[in-house]
Amino acid sequence: MADVELVLSESRVHSIFQEHLADCAIARNHERPFSGPPDSELLGAIRDQSQQLFIKHRSFATDGFCFKHHTYRDGGKIFLVDQFAGMGHLKMLILPLRGYYEPSYRLTIGYQSFFVQANEHIPPSPALKRFYKETVNAAKKQTHRLEVWAGRNIWLESDLLKTVPDILNTVRAALGAERTSPPAS
Repeated sequence: MADVELVLSESRVHSIFQEHLADCAIARNHERPFSGPPDSELLGAIRDQSQQLFIKHRSFATDGFCFKHHTYRDGGKIFLVDQFAGMGHLKMLILPLRGYYEPSYRLTIGYQSFFVQANEHIPPSPALKRFYKETVNAAKKQTHRLEVWAGRNIWLESDLLKTVPDILNTVRAALGAERTSPPAS
């Protein structure tokens, strides 16, 4: 499944969590194993640094997240979400874009091609795919699809395009592209 990439303001990200993901269990790699509904701690963590989130909803998964304890070479410890275990989940990568009055984020939303349950590979369920489409559609409201470079598009929030004229160049720089506009079609 192809991932969908978006650039949204902090207020838009918060509204997606509050309006669309409020009934979800959300987990992340962290110093303690935890999953639960989106709360102020999670939203604060998003502001502070990049986050890889794992999202389950009762419409497609009745199981909890599986965490693996990991110790780094320097002795640091973390609990990692087992990305393959269980009935399935959405993945959301959130990367802060710095340098603007209102914080903005690059979001990538997707799901894996398989999960592992009872030692068997299982495909994403139709319910997970449906929830993915609903989540993407909720996130894409009030956005415009723009070409970052040939073959790569991103959905940019309309209000950001109005208030931050160089946002597309910032996204290109963050993605490692040259700061030039794509050729006219």
